[in-house]
Formats: sequence, structure tokens, C-alpha cells
Amino acid sequence: MGRLTTFILILLALLVSACGGGSSNNAGSGTLSIGLTDAPVTGAQNVVIHFTRVQIHSGDGTTTEIPVTDPATNLPGRSIDLMLLQGDKSVALFDKELPAGNYSWMRLELDLDKSYIVTSTGTHQLNCTSCPNSGYKLNRSFKVDKDAVMAYTVDFDLLKSITLANNGYHLRPTLRVVETAAAGHLSGDVDATLIASLGGETGCVVYVYDGHDVIANDIYLPVGIAVPADHFNPLATGNVEATTHKYTVGYLAAGDYTVALTCDGENDDISAQDAGVVFHGAANVTVAAGKTTTHSFAP
Repeated sequence: MGRLTTFILILLALLVSACGGGSSNNAGSGTLSIGLTDAPVTGAQNVVIHFTRVQIHSGDGTTTEIPVTDPATNLPGRSIDLMLLQGDKSVALFDKELPAGNYSWMRLELDLDKSYIVTSTGTHQLNCTSCPNSGYKLNRSFKVDKDAVMAYTVDFDLLKSITLANNGYHLRPTLRVVETAAAGHLSGDVDATLIASLGGETGCVVYVYDGHDVIANDIYLPVGIAVPADHFNPLATGNVEATTHKYTVGYLAAGDYTVALTCDGENDDISAQDAGVVFHGAANVTVAAGKTTTHSFAP
């Protein structure tokens, strides 16, 4: 089994205060705005996801259903090609005014019949065993307060979430949340000589781990069993561009990280531990809010 290399970011701009639970009991309202951005995919020409609606669940048990429409036609549902949303590019998914109060989760509903991936072998439907029941569910509470402004970024990491099995391409949603105002970006160059020595441009990926001095491991997300305590999965990833040899990992919470480079990224199998992924140049970096931290990889 192989997998594709990408991630999706969903930007949530809310009129909110700190996260919390409870009931919706504040007067007034706030605005929830969601947008999408993406990074490149190894081996894919297009990755199209068809969004139909968003569900927002309040602390008092009320669920608000927000339909997603295509702004070009104003018809229900919207197909978004994630390959067009690389780096810091983004697109708004919807804007919605919500009653002020506490909210416990959000779910993005998908139409899998209209979602697909295009590779060199043709167009393939995306399958998701859990999506018909739960969609992309974000179990993160947040509080919408009148006249208070805060933004969150939700990262759908398809590096961890798309797998290629004998019966097709499968989605297994993996999410990460960060307060946008408290986040920064990480970018840099990878020496061309180093890339050549590691086997060439295909599969070159920068893995980012939470904390300093973390041992770089491949991605291991077994089904039905816990990840071993001594295995450190990356928090986020970024592809190395083939022509420029640059990479960018966006929307990291301000703090300390370990970065490492591999050119075996296309072979990383999330169902197998120690899948033969070799890392180079592990280093400590610190990301500051609102800034781009630069770290380059040399031979």
C-alpha cells in the first residue's frame, strides 16, 4: 500500500472568545467563515472534493446546518480542486452569522460520488468508509462571543489521510487545529546536490515534529491499535518543489519544532511502522506567531 503526499488547510475566521463548552446563552451573534488552502500532491494532477454542507453543533445540543453553494452558479454543493490551492493560497467555503455562545464540534459533509483524484493512470473516485456517517468531523469546542474576533486554522493532512489500496484511493480524515493569530510558517530551500544524493526530486518531503530534539519517524497510523509510545508521528509536512527545491509548511502554532528531510516520502506507508523512510538533516527550529521562519537543508 502506498499513499499520496498533501495536506489541506481549512481556515476558520470567527467572531469568538476562548474555547469552551456549555450552552449558547450570550446575546448577539458572530460570523463563521471557512476557506480552503492546499499543498502539492505527489503523483496527482487534481484532487477534487465536493462539499455539500457544514454542521455546527452548539453546547445546548442544537445543530445548525449550513449549505455550501457554488459562488459561480449559486447552486447547492461545491467542488474544489485542492491542487489549485498551494502554499498560502486559499478559497472561501462559506460565510455564516451564528448566535453567540458555545459550540462543541463542526462537521464538513462531502459527496463522495462527486469527489475524485486524477493521476497518470486516469480519474479515480475517492472512497471513505467513515465519511457517510461522520464526514470530516472536528471535535473541537469554540465559543462565539459578540464583538470578539478570533480565527482558527484546521489542517486536513492528506499525507496521513489518503491511502492507495488494491481497491482504490481511500480517505481517512486526520485533522489539526491552530489559532491563526498565534501561528507562523516554516519555509526554506533544499540543496540540489543533496536531493540528487538522496535519490532525486520525487518523494522529497519535509516532516515537522512537535518539540525540539524529536527522533524523526515515518507516519504510522494503524487501524484499531494505539501508536507505540516511542514512535513520533510528524505534526505536519511540506513537499519540496521539483523546480525550485523550496518547501513551505504553513500554519504552525508558535513554538519549538524538529524538522527533517526525506526523499522517500512517496513510499511512506501509514499502516506500517518503520517503512524504510530515511531522514536527513534533522534540526531544531522555533516558529514565531505571524512570521515565516526559514530553515534550509544543505549536504
